[in-house]
Amino acid sequence: MRKKYIKVENISLPRLSHAEFINFMERFLALLPLEAEEAAEEGDPMGAPKVGITAEQIEEAKTYLSEMNDLNRETKVKAETKSKAEIDRQRDALWTAIIQRILTSRNVPIPTESAAAEKLYIVVKPYTGMNRLPNNQQTETVKGLLTDLNKPEIQDAITTLGLEDYIDELSTCNQQYEALVKGADVARAAANLGNKSDALRRQLMDLYREMADFAFATNLLHETEESLYFLSGLNGLIRDVETAYNLRDKAKHTSTTTPEKPEDGDKGEGGLEFVPVE
Repeated sequence: MRKKYIKVENISLPRLSHAEFINFMERFLALLPLEAEEAAEEGDPMGAPKVGITAEQIEEAKTYLSEMNDLNRETKVKAETKSKAEIDRQRDALWTAIIQRILTSRNVPIPTESAAAEKLYIVVKPYTGMNRLPNNQQTETVKGLLTDLNKPEIQDAITTLGLEDYIDELSTCNQQYEALVKGADVARAAANLGNKSDALRRQLMDLYREMADFAFATNLLHETEESLYFLSGLNGLIRDVETAYNLRDKAKHTSTTTPEKPEDGDKGEGGLEFVPVE
């Protein structure tokens, strides 16, 4: 009498998003019937010998998954609503308004105002050409200016000339500009991280195929209740993921492809296809 065995169903892993692929691999690993391997010592990682998958393969897969999850978190960059050029223009305009207010007030025939202007002019004079500096250098120079303008001994002069709002807004613009520069740096780093994530994904896909082949061969040669249960669960997982992908794909109107219907044949419980072997 010919024996019947279970084939591992096909799944198109490359078309899944990173999140979908990670979810599939985590569920795949959760299906494994883990137990201590022969000659393993206490505390050693567990393998799945009843499906021919080693502790080394499992640990390698977990390492790849952990690194992919870390990279995905690192590459999430918040989008900004203003451009660097726009913020820089605002920063320059605010600085110009501040310096012009001080220069004009030096000649006003109101002693309290002219005295306040003189006090502030001594502070801001070293910064008068600041807006002609390269943008990133200007950012650091503005930080120095704001530090000087926050000194307690000149707060009365700032209040006298009504410069509080201008200085606060200059600080805000400078922080926004610095954040945009850092965001651009992070975005460039994210592109590099994305390349690394793609490489990890390729390695993990190869490892998955290797483990699935080992499980198939082990069940074929040394069928056990555990191996049958594992392959049944794996095929159920594959169908679930493929169905979810096709529903998402259809909803986005990016593809008209529908899953192929299985050919009529001898099927066991759960829709598993049994193939006779001599």
